[in-house]
Amino acid sequence: MTSSAEAIAPFLEIQSVKSPAVSPDGQWLAYLSNATGFSQLWVRPFAGGPARQVTAMPEPIGAFAFNPKGPGILFTMDCGGDERHQLWLLPDIEAQPVALTQAPGVVHVWGAWSPDGERIVYASNARSPYDMDIHVINVTTREASTVFVGTGMREALAFFPDGNALLVRESLRSGNDQDMYRLEIASGELTPIMPHAGKARYLAARLFKDGSGGLTVCDQGNDFMAIRRFAAEDGSVAHLVELSDRDIEAVALSPDQQRIAYVSNEDGWSRIGLCNRDGSDMRSFEGQPVGVITSVAFTPDGQSLVFPLEGAATPPGIWRLDLASGRFELTVASDTLGLDVGSFREPLVERFASFDGRLIPAFVYTPSSPAPAAGYPVLFIVHGGPEMQWRPDFRADVQFLVSQGVMVVAPNVRGSTGYGRAFHELDDRKKRLDSVADLRAVGVAIGARADVDDSRIGVFGRSYGGFMVLSALTEDSDLWKLGVDFYGIGNFLTHLLATGPWGRQQRVAEYGEPAVMREALERFSPINRIARMKAPLLIVHANRDPRVPMGQSEDVYSCLSGLGHDCEYLRIDHEGHGFARRENRLKAFSAFARFLEKHL
Repeated sequence: MTSSAEAIAPFLEIQSVKSPAVSPDGQWLAYLSNATGFSQLWVRPFAGGPARQVTAMPEPIGAFAFNPKGPGILFTMDCGGDERHQLWLLPDIEAQPVALTQAPGVVHVWGAWSPDGERIVYASNARSPYDMDIHVINVTTREASTVFVGTGMREALAFFPDGNALLVRESLRSGNDQDMYRLEIASGELTPIMPHAGKARYLAARLFKDGSGGLTVCDQGNDFMAIRRFAAEDGSVAHLVELSDRDIEAVALSPDQQRIAYVSNEDGWSRIGLCNRDGSDMRSFEGQPVGVITSVAFTPDGQSLVFPLEGAATPPGIWRLDLASGRFELTVASDTLGLDVGSFREPLVERFASFDGRLIPAFVYTPSSPAPAAGYPVLFIVHGGPEMQWRPDFRADVQFLVSQGVMVVAPNVRGSTGYGRAFHELDDRKKRLDSVADLRAVGVAIGARADVDDSRIGVFGRSYGGFMVLSALTEDSDLWKLGVDFYGIGNFLTHLLATGPWGRQQRVAEYGEPAVMREALERFSPINRIARMKAPLLIVHANRDPRVPMGQSEDVYSCLSGLGHDCEYLRIDHEGHGFARRENRLKAFSAFARFLEKHL
């Protein structure tokens, strides 16, 4: 008989391709593939042909970008998932990579190439662990200069067309309350772009080549993310594309800058749209494959769109949309290594009333096999963030569970993105446990279904989702049969002291400042109520996690061990906030499968 640990392995072996980009001359399609065990850079002729790996770095590659005027590719790489990315240059696809930065203790945030392809811009915390300054490097001479010094978090998004100024996004208050500026490289002078009184978040920006301004995806003056145009001379704002009750999440400008492509979020699923530069003549496309799309780009000839797509039942792939015919083509597919993906299941979205009558959406994955006499066992999966949304993208663990006859329920509790700013802010600060109450309400409703065994309902989460697991098991200890906590928060006070200093302000804005909210943070921290836990717990954490340091899990494990509680703890080496390497994914999820086999 095959054990659960053996049964989950083929699902985890499914390879991933992501982050497509087309070279400026239209000759090459580049993307990241984990075929070797973790993400490396691959290319293939855009017109078709065999793919080949062009980097063989010792660590996974993060972001990358083609030089707009030459064959070079800039890419980032950290060490063991510590998020202290360094910048590397691949002079061309035949060359060996060259390090542009060599400061392993420093965070480097990739920005953009200059229009002439001679310089790059990035942010780093080299001067202060808490603050991001803006730097420019000439990639030929390696001459580097610091063009702005300031406190807090900021990123460079683009060079203006003249190459003399930068578009900068600041997140001094939080990642959900940002500002945009024009930064003059020579003088360091900041000029506000799109000034605003209330909160605003800016996902992406594209600049017009004529210097007149640009467009951005933001929620300035709106509950949902929309496309706004801004003028260069005064930063004034004009509405371009706004969709009713849904976010726009990605945007691209055609090479002639006369058309806009965008991706909208429709209850979790993605939909591509196209319109003119002024927002007129909006168009959608029939026959789009079902799934989630995280980026979209025009090909250099302007005739096609290239994008990554993955669905609940569709492993990650890279797709091309011919704009004239509306035809979708899969250009790079994931290798499923012989696993039959035809049996994979898509979810349905159901909504459940919470304690205050608010409807909470949840993705429900029902096995194809009939329910046992007592009903399906159920595993809830709570997303991380908390500023995130459960999406119907590809999850090997979900498809494994459904294949084993386990129903999976993935709620988007209050605080999730994708449903507007008002919904997103419902769990902030002192309202932290309202999201736990949402989880309780959905859990009770699912347990009442005739096809569910209410004595076999577990809960699993990663990062902030791990906090939700610990809270669920301590706030509602009789509801849950088991818990699985991957690198979750157990104590907000120690978490805010130990998390990466460059991200501390973003977390304080969400959770609360300890000096002001100490009593509430102690109440919200599950470790202070850990003796109430009844269900067995599996904890998995990596030793280089910069977001939720490993001490969070070790404290929980120590407390539960001291209480004689049924708790397992797996430590993963040389990984960060997640598991980038195949062998570590196998180790973590094999333990996950064994634990569920034993307890669920």
